[in-house]
Amino acid sequence: MIDYDISDHWAEAIVYGSQDDWSTNLKTILEWSPFATKMDLLQQFDDIKSHGTKIIVFNLWLNDEGIYELNFDDDDEDITLRDEANLGNTSKTNKRGRELQSHISYRLRYSLRAYASILYLKKFTNFSITLRGKHVEQYNILDELKLSKVITYRPQLAGTSKEILVETSLGFVKDTPSSVCGFNVYHKNRLIRPFWKVTADGSSKGNGVVGVLEANFIEPAHDKQDFERSSLFFKLETKLKQMVMDYWKGHCHLIGLKPLEPHLQNLLRESFVPPQVQVANAQTPSPTNFQTVIDLAAHPRPHFRSAQSGNSGRTNCNMEFPAVQPMTGNAIGSVKKDTHISSSSCMSIDQICEENIQLFRRCESFIQRETELKRTIEDLEKELEDTKKKSSELSSRLESQKKLKLLKQLGQKA
Repeated sequence: MIDYDISDHWAEAIVYGSQDDWSTNLKTILEWSPFATKMDLLQQFDDIKSHGTKIIVFNLWLNDEGIYELNFDDDDEDITLRDEANLGNTSKTNKRGRELQSHISYRLRYSLRAYASILYLKKFTNFSITLRGKHVEQYNILDELKLSKVITYRPQLAGTSKEILVETSLGFVKDTPSSVCGFNVYHKNRLIRPFWKVTADGSSKGNGVVGVLEANFIEPAHDKQDFERSSLFFKLETKLKQMVMDYWKGHCHLIGLKPLEPHLQNLLRESFVPPQVQVANAQTPSPTNFQTVIDLAAHPRPHFRSAQSGNSGRTNCNMEFPAVQPMTGNAIGSVKKDTHISSSSCMSIDQICEENIQLFRRCESFIQRETELKRTIEDLEKELEDTKKKSSELSSRLESQKKLKLLKQLGQKA
């Protein structure tokens, strides 16, 4: 580091130590910077004017093809990650895929302008961001939500009984694919986790729901790209899952998104559960006597019904086929069979999610109870320690009084 005084329109060196140290610093900068001479270095002050900071980045990384990872050529007003941008811009992408790639939830992965537009939660008035000569317009996704709702959350800070109020705004994103979802979580006005998906993969619940909140009660990681994995973080994740599920149940029908019908959910469950075939009211026929013929064209749709088990509380999904007649070579008789394909413990994805939420709630209450018990133990241990100190002091005083009384008795006898 070297210092100059340029207040009189020419550069005068400011030497805090010795001149040799100052010259050594200048030599090191010229050796390892993109500037070969002292004059080249001083020219960098020309566009700073009266005050400001200028950062010069050089020696950028190259990709496997030997070109810059950062792309300055395709967009004169942006800086993009070349490989990530090229991955999305494929000619084979369908219309739905192109709509998703045009949304900011996807563009912020490779576009510096898109990332900078949502980097701050509140509108900034005391500074501006200019990228490649063009002002960055701030983007607030709350303006793009429909059926928006504000939900309050009162987390309890770790190690204390203090609660804070956190407001979470969420709603459905307008005119975008339903696959766009998640929470933009900020910390002290700065974006840490964009479009954090808290619902399970493969579940349709929560699709299209986007939320925004400022979580100042949890600590971000050192790179400001994630949060530290603390108990408060996991409690927040559980709470956000509950918010999405509750909001989805109350609002999905308003935009034409409905859960699967019950009979379709049962059909989906049957496709994943291996059936157990039971044959009733018939003896197992010998393959040499007859051949069983089932006319699938006559009965293309089996009847599904679900029955609640009285003992285990589990739901049994039964699929009944109409009785079929086995054909014998002499046609001397027929035997009727009732075939039941049954499976136990059939649970839909929605039921699993609901049970998972209940378990998370119970876990959270147990953790809170454990914290209270630990605090009670600490208070009792402290009280015990104080009692021991008082007991020791009383014993010492009592011993002193005994010695003093003994000395008085000995003096009187003398």
